[in-house]
Amino acid sequence: MDSVFTSDTEQAACPMASVDHAWLRMDTPVNPMVINAVISFKQPLNTEDCIQQITSQLLSNKIFRSKPGSSIYGAQWQQTKVDESYHFSICHQRLKDDQALQAQATDFINQPLDHNRPLWRVLLVPHCKSGGALVVRIHHAYADGMALMKVLLKLMDERELIEYYEKQQTSKQKKPRKNRTVALFSKLQNYMPGNGKWLEALGLVDELTTELLKLGLSPGEENAFKKPGLCGKKQLVWTKPLNLDEVKTIAKFQHAKVNDVLLNSVSGAFRRYLKSIDQLSAWSEMKAVIPVDLRQHVNARELGNYFGLVFLSLPLGTEDPIERSRLLHKRMNALKDSKQAWLTFQLLQLAGYLPEIIEKELIQLFSSKGSMVMTNVPGPQFPLHLSGNEIDQIMFWVPQSGSIGIGVSILTYNNHVQFGLMTDKQIIPNPEKLIDFFTEEFESLLLETLMTVQWPSA
Repeated sequence: MDSVFTSDTEQAACPMASVDHAWLRMDTPVNPMVINAVISFKQPLNTEDCIQQITSQLLSNKIFRSKPGSSIYGAQWQQTKVDESYHFSICHQRLKDDQALQAQATDFINQPLDHNRPLWRVLLVPHCKSGGALVVRIHHAYADGMALMKVLLKLMDERELIEYYEKQQTSKQKKPRKNRTVALFSKLQNYMPGNGKWLEALGLVDELTTELLKLGLSPGEENAFKKPGLCGKKQLVWTKPLNLDEVKTIAKFQHAKVNDVLLNSVSGAFRRYLKSIDQLSAWSEMKAVIPVDLRQHVNARELGNYFGLVFLSLPLGTEDPIERSRLLHKRMNALKDSKQAWLTFQLLQLAGYLPEIIEKELIQLFSSKGSMVMTNVPGPQFPLHLSGNEIDQIMFWVPQSGSIGIGVSILTYNNHVQFGLMTDKQIIPNPEKLIDFFTEEFESLLLETLMTVQWPSA
């Protein structure tokens, strides 16, 4: 593989947004800011066809032909050569099961990206179980998880259908409640000084100041999942696909939402893990940092980073799953009604302009407030294909920053849901044990739901 996709004459540059620059500078040896995906297929891969389709679609966007650079005007994306021999690797082993794929993917994601080249790489596994697999790595500086998920989906044969589906979903979106994050954007635009509404503007400043103080003064995490000194050795594991209809059944009979059930499963799994290492107490809590997509509420580009963060406390000490679900629902609603997501988005934008040493202190401060990063990405509920090969499973992980060493991903695809786990070996040396608890907790929730349902008499 020797071909080059960009000519020597194509050396144009474009400015890098401040928030993207912030994510670029968050890179550390133990926590690289790289989004990882594992895609498995039902048939073995034709590597030439896959490479051709991926490059023709991915490189149509010049950002993926660009490397990070700088000039007197600040950080920028500089177009450069894209060398196929670097960006595409092929695994020549025949992988027999998920454990073998997890080991191969773990080895691949622990290889640092070369910042003198465009910040993405793909590992092709032509033979994995009865099919094949891809491991895709793209730097967070290009875009957030939701945007990059769309990039990956648009590599598929159904890209036109996916684009149509996205337009339909956007047109059907309900207007958000006035007291939610989106309302803040419109309020700020209407009530900025000069529009004659100083009193309202001062009220918003007061709300934001209160939120900032709550974030800054809240105590740091102290639990079994916050240990000093990450080792930087990342490990990837995931569950087998779970039926989404079963999740909806649990939600229906518990008078909860699907998201509540999934959050409850995550909380229950970590509760089981703490119990297994004799670290569980009745007041055990664990804060999850959750990205909140703000793309539809701002004048967003197709790529880039447009999300805020909220800090959700998981009630691991609560044994009753119904009560745990109620608590999670209440806490998540309170965060949605707060200004926390908008505030953290603005702080990330500001961080890109600050000296790097100040940005690192800011990231360290906020990462001390959480023990893991958790994402929930809704994928299409119909089969996808790449070069005619049907996708069996999709897994997706966003990076952790600062002192956080655990990442949990929840992804729905084709009426199934999967939990993925990325851990620093220093924090959880045996992630396979924890991922088994995800499945056990979900099966326990399903069984308890079925046992408590009032079935009609014969």
